[in-house]
This record gives sequence, structure tokens and C-alpha cells, in this order.
Amino acid sequence: MDKYSPEERQLLILDLLASHHKVMAASLADQLGTTEATIRRDLRQLADAGQCKRIHGGAISLSPQTGTLTERSNSKVTEKQGLALAALGIIKEKQLIFLDASSTHLLLASIMPEHLDLTVVTNSPAIAVRLLERRNVRTILVGGELDPMVGGAVDITAAESIQKFRFDLCFLGVCAWSSDLGFSAIHYQDSEFKRRVAERSGSLAVLCNDDKIESLASYPFLSSAQTDYLICTQQDPILMAAFKAVGCTVITAG
Repeated sequence: MDKYSPEERQLLILDLLASHHKVMAASLADQLGTTEATIRRDLRQLADAGQCKRIHGGAISLSPQTGTLTERSNSKVTEKQGLALAALGIIKEKQLIFLDASSTHLLLASIMPEHLDLTVVTNSPAIAVRLLERRNVRTILVGGELDPMVGGAVDITAAESIQKFRFDLCFLGVCAWSSDLGFSAIHYQDSEFKRRVAERSGSLAVLCNDDKIESLASYPFLSSAQTDYLICTQQDPILMAAFKAVGCTVITAG
């Protein structure tokens, strides 16, 4: 006889997902005193209810990112400020930089160094406005149809415009990271746009919030091995090991 009712098991599973972001059926079966088949059924029901995402052998948290760029800008401000400040250390003189639509990049735009003779390309009007305040930073805005949930242009017009550039450094916005699939995005067009930007970049940098670690959105677009710089605030052992194993420089924001 199972130690817990289905409702109790599923609440415990959600608690574990909230704290660890990823759970495996075999381990859960041992912890909760039941069979893997029962746990797989629980995970399937939770996934059907939109409370997690199934992966091989277990489940992972869903991406936390919701809302428009303006709405996202009002959450986790202190953490995002720390990430933006830490990112300044990888910006070099005379670089051509891409700043993807992102609430964290909006803060980075506000403090972009003015003494380095930088040119910054962005697909986000909000970021472009912030960059205009940095008088010695040249700003190029990529056009196209604006997606209010992304906060920028990610359609075919924007994607084709990217072909005109070869970026020294690119800051890509991400919705989620998992040790199995790398970085993913919520929206299909956004993921394809990011993939094209990555192809045009010498170095790729990601500023990753704590709540995106071991979570999953629908459209993977970038592997951990493709990332040159990961800037994060959490020294998660799985995260650190995954990126150091592929030669990525990990910078922990203070």
C-alpha cells in the first residue's frame, strides 16, 4: 500500500520541483515509497495540468518567464542589476554588440560603458531608448513586427536584418536552462531569431536568473557548449559543473 494518496504525492512532487527544479521518477519512487509506474502517472497528470514538463525519466520545472517586457522589468530587480553589473567585465573596446530583448538587458543598456567606442544592435525599442541616453554608444535598432510578449522584433524581417552583421559579442535573452537541453525560449519565432543571432556572433553571453535554472520552455535553441560566458547569481553545483565541463567562463554576480 502506498504511503501517500495521489494528491499528497503530487503536492510533495511539486514541493521538490520548487526547490530542486528537476526530479527523476526512480528517485521519487524511493523517496515516496511507491513504484516508478505510479510516479510516472503522477508526473503525466501534473504535466497535463501545466505544472511541470516531462523529460526522459522524470520532470522539470516550467519556465518562470511570463508577461510583457515592462511587466518582467518589475520583478527580481536587484538580482537583474547584479547580473548587468557583472556583465560589464566582458565588454571590450570597439566591439559590435547585440543586446537581445530582455528585461535584464534593459538594465545593462542603462549602464553600457560610454568610453569604449561601442556599437550596440538591438531588436528591442525599449533597449534602444535606454541606449540613446548613452551618448557615446552608437545604437542600431533592428526593425520588424514587434512582439509585445517578447518585447522586440523577432519576425522574418528582423531575422533577415541580422545577416548584415557579424557581432563580436552577443547577449542572448533566455527563458529557461536545463542540463539536458540547454537554453530554451517560450515562443517559436523568438527561438529561431535567437538561433540566427547566435550564428552571427563571435562570443555568446547569457545572463541567467536563478529561477531559470533547471527549467524548460518549449523551444530549445542554444546548447550549453555553445555558450562562451554564463553570468549567474546562484552557484548551483549542477549548473557550474555543466558549463565548466564545456569550457564556458562562469561569472557569479556578487
